[in-house]
Amino acid sequence: MVKAGVEFRVEALSVLEAELEDTRPNACIYQQLGHGSVFLLKPKAEVVKDTKAKLRQLKKDSSMTKDALSSATTTAQWLTAVASLVIVCTVSTARYLLFGPMMTSWDYRTQLSRDLVRHLNDRNPENPFWMFVNTACHVYWPSISQFLLRPSNTQYIRPFTIPAYPLDEASLTRAGVWTSKLLDIARSSADMHMYAECIYTSSDHPFPTDLHAGPQDKAILYFHGGGYVVGSVEEYRGVLTRLSRVSTMPVYAFNYRLAPESQYPTQLYDAFCAFRHLRELGYHEQCIIFAGDSAGGNLALALWLMLRPKLSAMLLLSPRVDVTSIRPSWKQFFGIDVLNPYDITSPYSSIRQLLLPPGAELTSDILDILEDPFIAPVHANLTEFPTTLVQVGSAEMMLDDIRDFVLHANSQNNSCGISGRRNCVQLQTFPDMFHVFQAGPISTHCQQQAWESIGAFIDSLANPS
Repeated sequence: MVKAGVEFRVEALSVLEAELEDTRPNACIYQQLGHGSVFLLKPKAEVVKDTKAKLRQLKKDSSMTKDALSSATTTAQWLTAVASLVIVCTVSTARYLLFGPMMTSWDYRTQLSRDLVRHLNDRNPENPFWMFVNTACHVYWPSISQFLLRPSNTQYIRPFTIPAYPLDEASLTRAGVWTSKLLDIARSSADMHMYAECIYTSSDHPFPTDLHAGPQDKAILYFHGGGYVVGSVEEYRGVLTRLSRVSTMPVYAFNYRLAPESQYPTQLYDAFCAFRHLRELGYHEQCIIFAGDSAGGNLALALWLMLRPKLSAMLLLSPRVDVTSIRPSWKQFFGIDVLNPYDITSPYSSIRQLLLPPGAELTSDILDILEDPFIAPVHANLTEFPTTLVQVGSAEMMLDDIRDFVLHANSQNNSCGISGRRNCVQLQTFPDMFHVFQAGPISTHCQQQAWESIGAFIDSLANPS
């Protein structure tokens, strides 16, 4: 028997493993000294006690380190966001004073709003520093904007979570090529709790604190934009507040999962759960309006294609209806608009990140998917389409895509001879405006006109002329 405190070398790992497996109260184990092969024989109870104490200290140190790192990161992001805001505003102002606006009809506020949005959309995943800057701006610019604008109306926010819901057979039948993936996603999302918010601003009606609707209550389900790679409810609170204000309705929005961490149709399943949750809260299909911008507009259209619900209406702000970037407006307004053309061949393209996991190779099957109706609703069967308002800027690269979509939708519904369905999709084009100008961080005359039109459209649903 080797006495405690006597150093020796262990020639076989099996000896150490055997001692570690020994569960007798008086058993001894070998404790390594330093990084060499010298061990010390100690009573097991003593070593276990020492080890637990060290583990507790390590966890405490690790927690403190994480908290300090998180605090430092938050501070760095906040300072970066403020610095970026100052730089972009300074450069935009100097360029406006020296060279004038990019479009002759733009005033200073419009030019500055465009430059700020362009900076947010200018993501460079190849450069970690610029990605940090971009992330910081996405996180903190909305809160800075809300603080500076100070909306006059009271804003009520009710956070809640949306659970996973089972897919029904009818929806799966309409899902086409996405059926099997949707089933897999539903199975893997059984424990999902998706963050969502209900935002309400009307002073005429009490805020629905119980989140349970009456039989005549109406609501808007909003699908935020961001190319499926950025965006959140928190980032869109300004837009949601404006929408609630002009509609006098509660607006529900949710944080669907984003690419590149989650590929399509994960976002479609999340949207399905959000709609099912509104139905569980008591809202009837005929009392729900789908609303969304850009990629969120695409998601709203995809959900309608899968469910074919009898909605009250749809509101689409510059919806993504195609991803080929082949129509003339993509070249005509490149450099003026705030977007970049889609490029499925680039590993950093938002459309590639949506359809392919990181590192996956591009195949002919993926190229065929680009014309799938869920990805490109301009190719979809839109018969029985609900009454819809589409807004677009005349200086958008998506302009021709959206025009073709509206013509396609109205043509299909007119050709069916459906009573009262003539021109079920209204297109409003705003002169010289860029992509989703309605959500711009600075209020402009055109933006105010757009929101007034949205309010008038929603009013017309209840009081058709």
